[in-house]
Amino acid sequence: MNTKKQLSRGANSCLDEINIQYEKLTAFGLDIHKVQLSQIKEIPQLDHIYQELNVFLPPNIKSSRFIRQLEFLTGRLAAKYALQSFNLQDSIVYQGRHGEPLWPEGVMGGISHVGSKKSCHAIAYARNNTLKEKIFGIDIESQKHHIFFQKKDEFYDVLLNKNEQEEIEKLLRNQAYLYLIIFSAKESIIKAFYLKYKQIIDFKNIKFKALDGAFLYFYLGQESLSGITLEVKVYFFHTNNEIITISCIEK
Repeated sequence: MNTKKQLSRGANSCLDEINIQYEKLTAFGLDIHKVQLSQIKEIPQLDHIYQELNVFLPPNIKSSRFIRQLEFLTGRLAAKYALQSFNLQDSIVYQGRHGEPLWPEGVMGGISHVGSKKSCHAIAYARNNTLKEKIFGIDIESQKHHIFFQKKDEFYDVLLNKNEQEEIEKLLRNQAYLYLIIFSAKESIIKAFYLKYKQIIDFKNIKFKALDGAFLYFYLGQESLSGITLEVKVYFFHTNNEIITISCIEK
């Protein structure tokens, strides 16, 4: 997990004004491409970078607030790195009707991002879409967001049922970020599930089962699957300031 390089900037002066960091991480049998963008302060600067790097800006993103535009840009840059192994880094990754990335023909993958006004982190992966025996979902979260779960408000009950909450309370002594990790894991499962079944699964249909080292286990129940219950394994790890989860739905 230690491959680092800078994005080639050429003569593009707009890129000299910002800080772009890239890192390739390998975990759970998957190459994850991580990008961090910082020192971007205003939308006109963002617009210039979108143009220079040939990143498609959908109308719904263009009309959104600064942080959303920054997150989208960072995610698409991570996708460009992920597509390099296919020599498709210049391809446009469009946006589907549910916000999902639409990859070039022959490729499947995932993108996740987390940001603030000062900097944004994003991860992406891309694989040959013939490799369907394992479908992956990825998510990245800022470790500081674990404070949201200390409030135990209505959001808390949307994420976890009462049995899950009781089970997690028993495990908190050994894993302080567990609520955030489980939230991230469920986000990654939602993405993997959509990639495999083209259906959106609700948080409450993803039930926490167990924690075993760096792995979490969940049960998935969805009426449209004709009563079939899936077990999903999720790997998690920490970077300096983030938590990354990788879920895997096996055939």
